[in-house]
Amino acid sequence: MFNRWFFLFLLGANLCAHGAYCQNDDFCKAVTAITNDAPNSFRNIKGAPFRAKGMWESGIKVPGTIASRFVLTMGLYYEGAFFQTKDKTELMPAYEKYSAILKGCLLAHGYTVTAADNFYPGLGDFKKLIFMVDDKDEPVDPKANGKHALPPAHISMEVEYNKEVNKYTIVMFIFEH
Repeated sequence: MFNRWFFLFLLGANLCAHGAYCQNDDFCKAVTAITNDAPNSFRNIKGAPFRAKGMWESGIKVPGTIASRFVLTMGLYYEGAFFQTKDKTELMPAYEKYSAILKGCLLAHGYTVTAADNFYPGLGDFKKLIFMVDDKDEPVDPKANGKHALPPAHISMEVEYNKEVNKYTIVMFIFEH
């Protein structure tokens, strides 16, 4: 009897672990698809425009996001929110979770990570993470006289605070270049 319950427990644990791996794999595939379409101004994955000018739906769902969109202000970028709360003490576990997922995905694809101070007062424990690829490894565009046509897409994750609604949000940005 004990062996059967132990076997079922191991089977369930294995399925849960496999499910978590699949989610991270799907996360990486979605982020990679967005970054790969950045040189095309995200035209293959931008969805329908919102009523507000300069915003579009996202044609790709990044696992773990609660909301996402494309925004055009001083450049085009993807914006995906991972977590939102009014209680600042709930932020750290989610921040650590998504920073680990991003690092696991992006560092394996040649990105390097830099941590910068958070812009918002009182959020010093939540560094802005910036993921970039050294563009010297990118192919040279022959039409650009031996120079790179555009820098590769870069990604950031940060914690923001909106005092109007009194909410903290963990957000990932994927910039066109």
